[in-house]
Amino acid sequence: MKTHFIIFLIIIFTSSLNFPQNKNGVMSEVKNNEVKIKLHRLIEFNDSNAKSNNKFLVADITIENISNQSIEMGAEYTMSITIKDAGGNEYRSGLKGEGIVSTYLTRSNSEEQDQKAHNLSFSDKFPAKTKARSLLCGFQVPKDAKIVSFGVKKKDMWSPIK
Repeated sequence: MKTHFIIFLIIIFTSSLNFPQNKNGVMSEVKNNEVKIKLHRLIEFNDSNAKSNNKFLVADITIENISNQSIEMGAEYTMSITIKDAGGNEYRSGLKGEGIVSTYLTRSNSEEQDQKAHNLSFSDKFPAKTKARSLLCGFQVPKDAKIVSFGVKKKDMWSPIK
């Protein structure tokens, strides 16, 4: 009986390891004739710089130029990446988001930033047929916010979050 209980606990523990977000999975994706943007993870962290009853989220994102010409990625797409909660409230990363990402990276021992990919994602000359993945956007949201949608507001591109 004791052996069965131990095996049961091992199975429960092992299966619980599968619940965290898959680092390479895709939670949401938006696409048009120029770009494909994938949200892989939203990493939650708390910081004293967050407003009362708020938390920070850092988005792990891949941006891909699927067109045959360079794109002004930063101004046209990256700076307009937005998430929405179940109440319809929108949270845009913008310039404040850069500070949130920086704060997270300073405090995290397990994450590293691909700085070249990060800089390219804000570029005014993102090359054709090129892909870049980085911890790209930071958001400050209420602690109880249920994030349900991801997109690029400026382009009216939205997708639900799985």
